[in-house]
Amino acid sequence: MMRSKKLYLFIFIMIALGGGWIGVWLDTILTDQPEGETLGMGLWLVSPFLTMLFIRLISRDWKDMGIRFRFKGNSRWYLFSLIIYPIVTILTVGLALMIGEASLSSVEIHAILSIVAVSVGWNLIKNIFEEFSWRGYLTPKLIELKFNDWFIYLISGLVWALWHAPYYFVFLPDIYFETFSRVGFLLLACVLSVCWTVMFVEVYRLTKSVWPVVLMHAVEDGVPTTLVTISGVIVLTKTGDIWLNPTTGVVTTILFTAIGLYLRTIRIKKERLTNGMTNYKAIELKVK
Repeated sequence: MMRSKKLYLFIFIMIALGGGWIGVWLDTILTDQPEGETLGMGLWLVSPFLTMLFIRLISRDWKDMGIRFRFKGNSRWYLFSLIIYPIVTILTVGLALMIGEASLSSVEIHAILSIVAVSVGWNLIKNIFEEFSWRGYLTPKLIELKFNDWFIYLISGLVWALWHAPYYFVFLPDIYFETFSRVGFLLLACVLSVCWTVMFVEVYRLTKSVWPVVLMHAVEDGVPTTLVTISGVIVLTKTGDIWLNPTTGVVTTILFTAIGLYLRTIRIKKERLTNGMTNYKAIELKVK
């Protein structure tokens, strides 16, 4: 049983890392496609998700998929998922503005809100495919195989980052790589993904649901990434970008890692309390 679980996990990781490159090859054959909306890019996005569904189907294993919303008792974690990235964006960009390392483009507030709303809505859909792969399969299977927390963070983060390799090397246009080379951006993504994974994994483990993580990821894509990287509403200097970028900055990365580790302490205390109550009830039943 344990051997088959390890085999399924290995197959999932291999297809997750290789599916995008099959998509790249597919696009070399189907050349007459709209830029940014190719079949190869679609295959890259959905291949881990489809692999997860296929493996769960043939193994009849749906118990830890995290598909239930589990609002009861978890409302604070949904609120956390909704506000953590906007709060960190306000803090880091606000500091950058105060010290002259950032500026704001002359865009009206309603236009910014419209851009953010559309982006969050689209990314809610897109991140269903991502998060039910990484937090809905990879993470629970690493937990089931009894790997320690640090290994779970490392493997989850690296697979998540390396899955992006075809996206960074092929699908993204050159305009996104004026500061970093494509290889440099992938290396940066490996570091960032491992650091972010701590928080993402712990939100999943605290709630036993993937939906808060889908929400958190959508807000990350829809707020800081959209405002800084895509729309250019927030313009950072080179120093500001290195230290206070709300997605890739050094200060931001340290902050998100610290938040994730704090969530880990909360989750461990919660598990100890739950286990203690379970043991107490078991002893009570034996006495009776």
